[in-house]
Amino acid sequence: MQKLKIFNSKEVKKLREVMIKEYGVSIKGDYAFLLNERERLFLVNKEISKVNLDNLRIDKIGLNLGEYKNNQLRLSKEGTAFFVENSDGEPTNIVDLSKEETITYFEGLDLVKDLKEEDRMIILRYENEILGSSRYKDGKILNFMPKMYRGETIL
Repeated sequence: MQKLKIFNSKEVKKLREVMIKEYGVSIKGDYAFLLNERERLFLVNKEISKVNLDNLRIDKIGLNLGEYKNNQLRLSKEGTAFFVENSDGEPTNIVDLSKEETITYFEGLDLVKDLKEEDRMIILRYENEILGSSRYKDGKILNFMPKMYRGETIL
């Protein structure tokens, strides 16, 4: 049975600081955050505190916000879309992709692109559609697109 760790107020504050450091903004609203044993971070309504989770067999609950380990947050595809729509401002690190770059990314390949900045987490966007998050490192956008979303007929 998987144990879910519910973040206390100090841990939520630290998580929000990590969001601001990596993405320039934080999620607005009052949510509870749960972390499973595989370091997946879930976002749920605070009403979850009324449920005794110890007696339930739970693998996932709420929105999979992403992976949280070593004080770094890598947003999931769905978590990125939620984050952008529900943040307390415009994220500072959105990278717009061309049609060709988007197709290449959905093929599962890394993108060579000069962003003239150091290694960091970024949010990928094509036109007005949020594609997900990635890491920019050594002049490349690393591909974190899950295989289930990859394909040839995207655009």
